[in-house]
Amino acid sequence: MVVATCYDLLKSLRGKTANPIGVAQIDSHGWLVLAIGFVVSLVVAYASVAWFMAWVRKHGFVPFAVYRIVLGIVVLVFAAKLMS
Repeated sequence: MVVATCYDLLKSLRGKTANPIGVAQIDSHGWLVLAIGFVVSLVVAYASVAWFMAWVRKHGFVPFAVYRIVLGIVVLVFAAKLMS
């Protein structure tokens, strides 16, 4: 994720994407906001994965699998109703 984010940021700074940031358009406040967002997303992602892995160790994958199957069926029924 870090490498992909840095690569996208580098492309944006060079103006090679559809929405270029450009070095002249980002100031120190923008860099600070970008850094805070990166750190917060990193911490939240790590905490989410750590919590889920602890939950799986305690309960196993069966409740998660059942939840995903039921949710998948609900989504498919909802999508079918939208299509008709």
